[in-house]
Amino acid sequence: MLSSAQESNGYYFKDFTNGRVLLKNKQFARGKFNYDFVNKQIHFLNGKADMIVENLQDIDTIIIDKTRFIPYEGRFVEVMREGKTVILIEKEVNTRERGKVGAMGVATHGSVQAIDVNARFQRVNGDNNTDLTIYKDEIKNIYYIYIKRDWKSFRNQVTFLKLFPKKQQERIKEIIKTIDVDFNNPEDVLKLWGEVNL
Repeated sequence: MLSSAQESNGYYFKDFTNGRVLLKNKQFARGKFNYDFVNKQIHFLNGKADMIVENLQDIDTIIIDKTRFIPYEGRFVEVMREGKTVILIEKEVNTRERGKVGAMGVATHGSVQAIDVNARFQRVNGDNNTDLTIYKDEIKNIYYIYIKRDWKSFRNQVTFLKLFPKKQQERIKEIIKTIDVDFNNPEDVLKLWGEVNL
């Protein structure tokens, strides 16, 4: 799970972390890396400068700490593996409105007049940014599994079941119930795919 500090800056790891880039020509480079899940990019430190890994066509895998990332369709995705079972994970960030700034900076869904008074006070005092809306980022996982020679995506139980013929869906529902799958937890999804893909 990502901490609120990580959610606010879009980085997967709290700090730049030791890792290595494995190239397709079998060479590798070490450094300090982080995954920007908002833009689906890997960043690295060059001295103190935050740089973006480019030339994805030359990269096989980037390992940061114990987490693997691979290039996939022009961006980086996380890879989870257990034996021969593999899933790809992509983070999706949706920004949701939580309310407006009210008294004492607390989010409110209060009256328009109260909000207008706050905005007027800000304008009178020289603050041109009068958007009082408070937003919160929601982070969801998009998963990819390899079926019939192609990567197929899903987000939850409903979209996972749609990947299979109707006659298999009842058996899969039983597996989901038996192992108590939480589709927000990649480890549960990996376990599910391992059971289904036997």
